[in-house]
Amino acid sequence: MYVDHQMLFGVDKQMHFVAYSAVSLLVGMMIVLISERHVVKRNISYAWMVLVTIGTLEEYRQYFVPNRSTEFLDALANIVGVSAGLAVPLAMWYILQKRIHVKLFVIYYIMLIPLLLGLLYLNERPFVTFDAPMQERVEQFVAFIGFD
Repeated sequence: MYVDHQMLFGVDKQMHFVAYSAVSLLVGMMIVLISERHVVKRNISYAWMVLVTIGTLEEYRQYFVPNRSTEFLDALANIVGVSAGLAVPLAMWYILQKRIHVKLFVIYYIMLIPLLLGLLYLNERPFVTFDAPMQERVEQFVAFIGFD
């Protein structure tokens, strides 16, 4: 039996996972922050069902778009991304339920800092340019942490 690891864990599947986990993380954080305490789990369950349905229907939509393909593994990556993204706010909600005193602004910064760092990395028009040795160090660091 031959398993094509590039097909299973390639860049395309990673992008599906990251995109859907980022969207579901933001949706889950909004649910935790806005919903009343007794309906948070139910609302996160509804969000999971809606986001998984959107991810699956999006794969069907790609069948009708030229130069796009419909893949089961993409839909599976979407589902895993939604599950991982909603697990973080749900875990934070459980921490808040146990009355561990975490200030709300700390939760906000935990969400905001990775988003801003991601924008710095993905910025198409750089506002800071580095000399060649510094640029190589930054590229090596990015490759080291796995974003290359």
